[in-house]
Amino acid sequence: MKGVLYLILTGFLLGTTGIWIKLIGESISPLLLTFIRTLISALLILFLIIFSKDIKTIEHLRLQKKAIIPFLLSGFFGVAIGFGFYVKAFSYIPVANAIILVYVYPLATTLLSSVFLKEKLTRWEFISLILVVMGIWAVYISEISITSNSFGNFLALTAGVGYAVFIVCMRYFERQGYPYWKVTFWPLFLGGLILLTFLPFEQLKFSLVDNIPIYIVCLSFTSFLGFVFYAKGLKTIEAHNAVIITSLFEPLLAIALAFLILGETLSKYVIISAILIVSANIILGKEYGKKRTHKKC
Repeated sequence: MKGVLYLILTGFLLGTTGIWIKLIGESISPLLLTFIRTLISALLILFLIIFSKDIKTIEHLRLQKKAIIPFLLSGFFGVAIGFGFYVKAFSYIPVANAIILVYVYPLATTLLSSVFLKEKLTRWEFISLILVVMGIWAVYISEISITSNSFGNFLALTAGVGYAVFIVCMRYFERQGYPYWKVTFWPLFLGGLILLTFLPFEQLKFSLVDNIPIYIVCLSFTSFLGFVFYAKGLKTIEAHNAVIITSLFEPLLAIALAFLILGETLSKYVIISAILIVSANIILGKEYGKKRTHKKC
């Protein structure tokens, strides 16, 4: 029960991401904001590792040469593309659209895992693919005539694919026996450094007027706590159930908060899309659970 609570908290915390980004608005350019968020989150995780009762030494973070390239890949796709494009998408589309479209990542993870990790694609996973495609199309139908929104949708989808690559890398690291904290810290840290190379291609804005510093701290701290609670949840809840819980709570809470706090309205197409994509993610979570059970047998 405690693991479920941790995952619900994860969904709630990460579900507030869009709210903080919208409140920050155009005061800080998206990629620069992502860099700041990533840097603060990585430093908080580092401090937690150093001062944790369970992890008493920095030795847990020692990086072997053979792991550098996989960690660079996870940092590039998971942080620079996944986090960066996700934040940038909010400049063009509502919170609901961004959170729904980025949730293609469980399906993209399944497809990538079938190619690179040799995990077979089941019939139900194929059905999930159809549901996600229908969900994506439902979002585009509602905004097909608005070019800027189409670009924002593209950014959110690309962010979802980038995050999927990050998840596949995490599965690879898990198979190699890497501790979770190393898998969390290095992609954030290296991805933040990679983001620095992206900044010259963006018109930089940095203004700390009004409550912007508070919003930045809240965004970074909720991201950090989301990672920590997710790690704690996975100690007692298997990964496939974690996907189901977070797939339900994060997007639905994000949509609800956007409606209550930002006054964003939901079109019928966006609601249909949410139902289709959340349903697909629940199916994927159950199928992943069956695969894990079959391997154990």
